[in-house]
This record gives sequence, structure tokens and C-alpha cells, in this order.
Amino acid sequence: MPRRLPRYDRAFVRRAGFALSCISHIEQARLLGLRSGNEIITLADVEYTYELAFLRIFLAWEQLLEDALTRLICGYSRSSGLEPLRSGAKYYSTIANAEAAILGRRDYELWHSPAQVIQRTRQFLTGSHYELVIASASARIAHMASIRHRIAHSQSHAERQFDAATMSLAGKRYRASRPGRFLRDWVSGAMPPCRWISALALDLGNLSMQICS
Repeated sequence: MPRRLPRYDRAFVRRAGFALSCISHIEQARLLGLRSGNEIITLADVEYTYELAFLRIFLAWEQLLEDALTRLICGYSRSSGLEPLRSGAKYYSTIANAEAAILGRRDYELWHSPAQVIQRTRQFLTGSHYELVIASASARIAHMASIRHRIAHSQSHAERQFDAATMSLAGKRYRASRPGRFLRDWVSGAMPPCRWISALALDLGNLSMQICS
């Protein structure tokens, strides 16, 4: 009987929820300060918190991708069964062997790029549900990766990619290309109203559930 793929999506939702609760707390604290005339927490503080929260959310997504693929190529099953292997391939007998196969001679692998994840997946699986889920939202995931890079890197290339991502997602650029300003902004026309960070976290949560269920 094949082992069941753990519900990493539930762990992702918990981690994302904690990050979102942190920004909710700082928003409330800032509002209380404004009402009392004692503005200890500034808008810049709040925006930085949004950036940190999103970075933690996206890192949780990357961890889920790595954990799920490692176990799928070990023969862990989803609700619909095993993922199909490439012709001539066999499922790995241990997690350590699967991790070594994914790494090859490298010290680490990057998981932010959907194109790279799909390419990596095809080294082991063919026509997998895992790949199809990522491919279905590859453009949106790539935009989120650009937001992540802008938080982590200050190069002009990261700035240009971030601006392109916000143009695609929100239809505008943000002053100084600050990710916190975008993530704190409200999604136009969303019902119920929500900020971009919540919308993107929900997207990743839904994709996580599709991968793991």
C-alpha cells in the first residue's frame, strides 16, 4: 500500500495565516497610535512588515514544492494514486536518495521559478498532476517570485521585474518600487475587499491544496 502524501497544504495555510496575523496586529497597533496621537509605528514600519510577511509566505510555498516532489518520486500517493514516472524510471526507496537525485552535484536547488520547477519535475515524472497544477498558474507564480526577489534584492533587474509584475497584477507601478506598498494596497473590485498580500496568499493556498489533495 503506497504511503499517502502528507497534507503539506495545511502546514502552508498555518504558516501563511501566522504571517497575515502579524501584519493585522501591526495595523491595529498603528491605528491605536494614530487615534491616541502617539504614532510610534510608522507607515514605513507597516510596509516593511508586509514585505517580511510575504517573504515568509513565499518561502513556505517553496518548501512545500520541494517536500511534495521529493515524496512523490518516492512513490507517495495522492488521492488519485501515484504520479506517473518517466519511462524506465523507478521510485526512490528513501527520502535521502530522492533529495540527492534532485540535487545532483549541486548544493541546493531554487524553487521560486515555476518554469524551473516544471523542468525539474520532468526529470522524474511525466504528465504529473504536480506539474499541471504549477503550469496552470505559472504566470501568476512568476509574478509572485518577482515580488519575492524585489524584497530580497536591490538590483535594478529585480526592480524592473517587480514593476512588470505589479503592472500585470494591479495595472500600475508603485512609488520607489516598494513591495510593501503594493502588498498593502487593496485589490481593485475584490469582494469581499482584500489586500494584495491576502489575495496572493490565498492563491498559493489553493494551489497547495491541489498539489497535496
